[in-house]
Amino acid sequence: MPEKELSLVDRCILITLMIKATPLPQTYFTNIAGIGLKADHRRRLLSLRLIEVTEKPITLALTDEGWSRAAEELGAEPPKGAGSPGGTLYVALDFLRRLIDHSGTRADDLFRLQIRGDDVVSALAAPPASSAVPGRQVDPITLVRQAYQGLAATPGDYVMLSDLRSVLDDLSRAEVDAALIQLNRERNVHLVPESNQKVLRPEERAAAVSIGNQEKHLIAISS
Repeated sequence: MPEKELSLVDRCILITLMIKATPLPQTYFTNIAGIGLKADHRRRLLSLRLIEVTEKPITLALTDEGWSRAAEELGAEPPKGAGSPGGTLYVALDFLRRLIDHSGTRADDLFRLQIRGDDVVSALAAPPASSAVPGRQVDPITLVRQAYQGLAATPGDYVMLSDLRSVLDDLSRAEVDAALIQLNRERNVHLVPESNQKVLRPEERAAAVSIGNQEKHLIAISS
């Protein structure tokens, strides 16, 4: 079944997994969220590679494709037959999309935030456009871009943050981290974790930047 034919229940499963940002047992959908998740829904989403499923107990988790597909529902029109509850859901999702656009925070980072009290304000507050230090002619964000360009063979190639930091020894760790967090809000910049954590060397682990409670080890700037 093509993605465009996902049912409202299929979409609600993806949206729930996106908002909770963690693998969920099937019983959560049926007993807590009130979503009538059946085997057909699970098999359809699995066949589309939108979710991963583990057994004993049956647990669902979003794949990378699933994250992207779920994020498409932010700001989307309600599917036919959504009814009043579905229409209200999509009004809330449109608000979330506008919040994400305004803050510059990526959807996956926003939903992975562990927010406590007033932390929500600092979590969504965008840092100043320029973080230049008095006496320094070039701000850290520009220096990070320049360092990336010197390391990447072509734009869009992934570069380890450990290599990036090694050529930015004039900047403090805090300055580099702040620049990376700011750059992560730009559409052409991608900070990702190493998919195979076992291959990381100690210095590569230490060089990671934490964004949305996830350690990012690589950066790519497409243009």
